[in-house]
Amino acid sequence: MQLSQHPSHKGRARRDRFAGRIITIGGLTVLVTLAVLIWHLLYVTSPLLLSPSLKPVNSWATPEKERVLLLEDLSAGRAILSMTEDCQLNLYQSGESDSSLELLRSMPQLCQLNTRALHHGGERYLFQLGADGVVRMERLIRVAQRIERMQELSFLVKPAVPQIIQQWQVALSERWLAVAIQSDKQWHVHWVSRDRPLQNFTQELDGSGQLLLLPSVRTALWYKEGEVVFASTDSHQRIYTDRPVEKVSAFPDHKAVLIGLEGGEVQKWSSFNQQGQFIYQQIYTLPEPVSLQQMQMVSGKDLGVILTRNQELLLFLGSTGEILQRQSLSQPGRSFLLAGNKLFMQHQQSIEQWQIDNASSIVSFESLWSEVWYHGYEEPDTIWQSTTSADNAQAKYSLVPLVIGSLKAALFALMVAIPLALGAAIYTAYFVPDSLRNWLKPGIEMLEAVPSVVIGFIAAIWLIPVVEDHLLAIVLFLWGLPLGLIISAFLQKPISRWLSLKWQSGWELLMAVPLVLLVAWLAFLIGEGVQDWLWPQGWFTDSETYSSKNALVVALALGIAIVPSIYSLAEDAIYEVPAHLRQASFALGATRSQTLRYVVLVAAYPGIFSSVMLGLSRAFGETMIVLMVTGNTPVSDWDPFSGLRALTANIAIELPEAEVGSIHYRILFFTALLLFAFTFVINTFAELIRGRLRRHYQNV
Repeated sequence: MQLSQHPSHKGRARRDRFAGRIITIGGLTVLVTLAVLIWHLLYVTSPLLLSPSLKPVNSWATPEKERVLLLEDLSAGRAILSMTEDCQLNLYQSGESDSSLELLRSMPQLCQLNTRALHHGGERYLFQLGADGVVRMERLIRVAQRIERMQELSFLVKPAVPQIIQQWQVALSERWLAVAIQSDKQWHVHWVSRDRPLQNFTQELDGSGQLLLLPSVRTALWYKEGEVVFASTDSHQRIYTDRPVEKVSAFPDHKAVLIGLEGGEVQKWSSFNQQGQFIYQQIYTLPEPVSLQQMQMVSGKDLGVILTRNQELLLFLGSTGEILQRQSLSQPGRSFLLAGNKLFMQHQQSIEQWQIDNASSIVSFESLWSEVWYHGYEEPDTIWQSTTSADNAQAKYSLVPLVIGSLKAALFALMVAIPLALGAAIYTAYFVPDSLRNWLKPGIEMLEAVPSVVIGFIAAIWLIPVVEDHLLAIVLFLWGLPLGLIISAFLQKPISRWLSLKWQSGWELLMAVPLVLLVAWLAFLIGEGVQDWLWPQGWFTDSETYSSKNALVVALALGIAIVPSIYSLAEDAIYEVPAHLRQASFALGATRSQTLRYVVLVAAYPGIFSSVMLGLSRAFGETMIVLMVTGNTPVSDWDPFSGLRALTANIAIELPEAEVGSIHYRILFFTALLLFAFTFVINTFAELIRGRLRRHYQNV
């Protein structure tokens, strides 16, 4: 016999199935969204794990019996400059065929002129030294379809140049032009200001050694055998190496050099300011022997390229010296030019183009998490400085200051939040009657509805000046508040004897309020006097170690913000402890405090632990409060009176300005991945521990 369902039952079943499908779709949507988020973070950051590589792209045959003076990016339509045996200057650019060069312009000149050419600031410059001792500086510019020469500077080398010049070189910076002439067993180095040509000076160095000009720091580097001299305008520093120096190459900012020694050892030396004088000191040695011939850095990146005498190209990290890639050459290279991610290698009768893949995402574990010795610093340090004042300056991507900033803000906030949240949770869940609990609990939880930007705004406008003006009083209040509450607890029992039964439960809240106000009054009274006595005229708050937007202010603001999160979970855990456990404890003669300590808190410990861990996760991921209240200064210390920069605030500040696909962009996404991983691990760990502790205490 088949029973038929009532029509209302069928409709209820259909609605149940529909609701089940909607809930299932919603859950799957959340999981898919989470998976897409994780995939996107991994997709953007995955190139950071890849090593750079070199691959040949094209080559051009150079004219016979011509010497290339200036390499250019032939693939971008730029023209190379060469000189014939009869001293004629020729400009060539890539022809219709990818592997051919076509003559763009010829410029005859006298063979008595000594000619050099170089790049600087995206421009091409031609330098000529005549027998009359006049140095002419010309800029090669493109006018319509022609390359023209525009003279910018000329000056007379004094004393007059002898007829026989052994060798000469020229170097250029934003402010200075340096010309070094080797003759008569002397190096004559002439420095001329580009803005004020009449401002000039001359150096004389031993002509038996080799010379490298560093115009950005007005220094001539002289070396011979195992001796190296950094000769600046106002000082000379002499260093000695254990082996003869074979070659020296400079970094783009001229604040550091690579010194190649006999046997393949390559050392990096960098300068720092020591009492007004720039002193060079050794930073690192390349981990592998390298026969240094030429070195250049990729513009705006920490990636460097070394050409060796062993027909090899090496890719290395300029900040740490880690060698990332070795590439053998089919024929010896004379010199090379870096143009973005393209490398142009000059051989005897050809120019070869190479492509550097993954050059925009070069980073290492050491550069992210270890101390790095940067140019201009006295010692290694962990620094975050993603923007630089110049293209040739070093960007610094150490994550240590950001992680310390996030941890410092979160841990200091927990120091404020845990006593307040757990104290309030114990009070409302255990001591007060339900009638009062129904008022107190929603009131505390309503604080979570206040936007964090509002809390940050109030802290930035009101709290920061208060802490700065009354620093010691605030510290004394934070120390004295627990003491005042303990005194209040001891006074509760004798005072309650004089109260009627109706007022014996809940009256302690009314008593605690005046005690808190009394503690605050005493803290400000004592703190103001002691602060004026110890630190007159604001000595401490005006010192370099103190920042008005410090971790103490963050702890107060962020601690108040996460109190509701910890309180709500902890209060529910304490309140839901079975009543028969309390009654059994009372039946055995335990007091309320003993029952709380040995029964209630033990049974509620899993929930309390989970609430604290979730509060830590909430504080670590907070953005607006740490963005508005801190000074956003990335520093690697735990000083509560210094500023900080958190991972979240750093992403909010720098991501809108980061170039898509750059190393800066990918590292910011990597920090976002770190944030996600931290909160995911903390939340998962809290849930696992809560479940384990619950199973452990379920039979209590």
